[in-house]
Amino acid sequence: MTMVDGKVCNATTGTKSTSRCYMCGATSKDFNQLDFENQINHEATEFGLSVARIHVERIHLFKSILHLAYKLPVKKYRERKTETEKYIVKERKLEIQKRFCNETGLLVDISKANFGYTNDGNTSRRFFEDPKVAFEITGISYDLIYKLEVILKTISSRYLIDPENTH
Repeated sequence: MTMVDGKVCNATTGTKSTSRCYMCGATSKDFNQLDFENQINHEATEFGLSVARIHVERIHLFKSILHLAYKLPVKKYRERKTETEKYIVKERKLEIQKRFCNETGLLVDISKANFGYTNDGNTSRRFFEDPKVAFEITGISYDLIYKLEVILKTISSRYLIDPENTH
C-alpha cells in the first residue's frame, strides 16, 4: 500500500473517531496513562504508527532521557538513594531545567497547576530537533538522542523499511 493519511487509515480499520489511534483505538487520555496497554490491530501496522502514537512515544522518550540525565551523577536509576544522592539528583534537575530555559526557552519537567507537566509534544519535538544542545545540557549521548529521533521519524514515515539494508 502506498502512503495514506489518517482519514484513510481510520476508514480502512473501522476507527470512527480521528482522535483515536487506528492501531489500538486509544485516545490521548489513554496514552497519558503510563501503565496503559491496549491490543494492537497488527493489520493496521502496515500503515505505520499513528501521529498520536508517535507524539506520545516522543514525549515518553523525552521524559526518560530527562530522568536519566538527572540521575547520571549518582549512577543509580531505580535503586534506593542516600540523602546526599537525592540532593545531588535534585540539584542536577534544577540545573538542567535552568539551562533548558536559558539556552532554548524550554520549560522542562515543571509541574503546571492542576494539569500535569510542561513535558508536552512541542517541548519534546524541540528537544529532539537539536540533539547537540540536548546532549550538552543533559550529558546523555548525542548519538542516542539523534538515533532515537531518526527511529521515531522512520517509523512514522509509513515507508516500508528493510532493517537488513539500513546503515
